[in-house]
Amino acid sequence: MQITLKDIARIAGVAESTVSRALNDKPGVGRDTKLKILKIAKENNYRPNQLARGLAAKQTNMIAVILSEMESPGNIEIVKSIEKAAEAKGYQIILCNTNNQEEKEKSYLSLLESNQVDGAIFIGGKLVGSHLLRASFSPENNIVLVNRLAEENFFTSVLTDYSKGVDKAVKHLVEQGFQNIALICGQQMDLIEEEKIGGYKSALNKAGVEVKQELIFPTKSARQAGYNVFLDIIKKGVIPDAFISTRELTTIGLVEAIKMGGYFIPDDFAVVGYGNNIITSVIEPPLTVISEPVEKLASYSFEFLLKLINEKMNDQQIEVLTPELIIRESSISKYN
Repeated sequence: MQITLKDIARIAGVAESTVSRALNDKPGVGRDTKLKILKIAKENNYRPNQLARGLAAKQTNMIAVILSEMESPGNIEIVKSIEKAAEAKGYQIILCNTNNQEEKEKSYLSLLESNQVDGAIFIGGKLVGSHLLRASFSPENNIVLVNRLAEENFFTSVLTDYSKGVDKAVKHLVEQGFQNIALICGQQMDLIEEEKIGGYKSALNKAGVEVKQELIFPTKSARQAGYNVFLDIIKKGVIPDAFISTRELTTIGLVEAIKMGGYFIPDDFAVVGYGNNIITSVIEPPLTVISEPVEKLASYSFEFLLKLINEKMNDQQIEVLTPELIIRESSISKYN
């Protein structure tokens, strides 16, 4: 059992306040008493309660990173980069997963409102709800949004230009000679997926290619969903010559279904996936991907939060980052 401040005071035969002053190198403690207290603390491997100390000092050096879903490899990469940036500045992170449930988000928000953390970074999720909006009205609640939208500009945010990312993918595929480009995406009620759909339609229009509603396939973000959607496409007879899949897990299922059906990539179907990470990197042939600027999303969001914590930001700031299209074998036409 870990030794406490009270235990040290009992062993040393002094008041707890004396132990606290000695351990924090504050005046008012004699040299011999201080050495005695430090010796007891060292011998018993004493570790101060960082949260309790932080609450007393109005700062915990801890931040909450609140994820909308753990299943997204892209989100996990952002968390890793935030943790790295935080550690470099002497901060620790508390990782919270809401699974897109408002009640869980409210619960985690209480960490911030009760000063158990110095700030919070919210990654992904639905349109900001009233509970988060109310929290933003208090200057003591330091909040940064990553890839999450709010109707009113009350939040400092770091966003990916999803529309531009899909635009790049469509342009590339059209240049390769593909005309019937299918979009495997999320539900249109998801604002981020809606942006991707908008980018897809806009890019086709710019390229002079007809937008065919029957080539847009909203589905769940799951491996099986990606597999099933390909089977449905083949049954319906609306056969595309290329696919853009907007989520990693769906892409894996899609590629598996294409191969299981006896088809070849890119000979029969070109494929562009989303996210440049460990999951998409194992796909064969090497997968062309729309790659989010993960490290920039992390560094900007943490730097913004640090400014809010240290009261060095007067107005909300919004940074919009453009994804990169990393071209590999899966989208290169054999006719080019």
